Amino acid sequence: MEILIYIYIFIFGTIFTSFFVLLGTRVPMKETIMGRSHCDNCKSELTLLEVIPLLGYLVNFGKCKSCKNKISLVYPLIEVLSGLLYVFFFYKYGQDMLEYIVIAVLIATMTIITVSDIYYKIVPDIILVVVFPIMFILRILSPIEFWYDGIIGGVLGFSIMYLFAWYGKKRYKTEALGGGDIKLYLIIGLFLGYKVLFLSLFFAAIIALIYAKILKKEGYLPFVPFIYIGTLISYTYGNTIIEWYLNLY
Repeated sequence: MEILIYIYIFIFGTIFTSFFVLLGTRVPMKETIMGRSHCDNCKSELTLLEVIPLLGYLVNFGKCKSCKNKISLVYPLIEVLSGLLYVFFFYKYGQDMLEYIVIAVLIATMTIITVSDIYYKIVPDIILVVVFPIMFILRILSPIEFWYDGIIGGVLGFSIMYLFAWYGKKRYKTEALGGGDIKLYLIIGLFLGYKVLFLSLFFAAIIALIYAKILKKEGYLPFVPFIYIGTLISYTYGNTIIEWYLNLY
């Protein structure tokens, strides 16, 4: 029975993620989200089978049925990974449904923004505006320790990123951080609280640096995907990492 529940969560997780990916591709371009899904290349509407997460991609061998243009592997990868994340966090926090809703909202938000950042280098303000009050209320109802932990984390996250951006612009005469990344950390701070907030930024920077070095990436590098990874690591293992570090001394 338990395995069946996990299968259901994975299936519904991929279905919802498919919609979040749609938001990530349409909201930055101010396209309507009410219309049928279509091929990015030929604009032909997708059939019911084609919009089913993973299945549509596999049946058509990763190509549009109409124009045969290759469909980005990013879409099915995000659907699979997000589905697995919903399952993993249900396994870990499923006994506390309110906290599970908090992490589900975070996964949904970061999926939308990650897709937007990868394809358009944009963190849509409208998504942050909608999610902020939801995350604020959820964190008050499901506090990390004390009700004010999330509030302190949100203010601290925004302030730190703003100072980084201000210093980078003054020191290097260029934008060191996008405004979207700064505002995003207001929500991440609410979600994580102040104790493990720094770890999320630390892991994001380290992983981004390793990625850039290995693949020899130059120029603009979407930072939101790495923030996403750093946030999940900090949320899941942050306190354990801090305790381990303190025990070294």
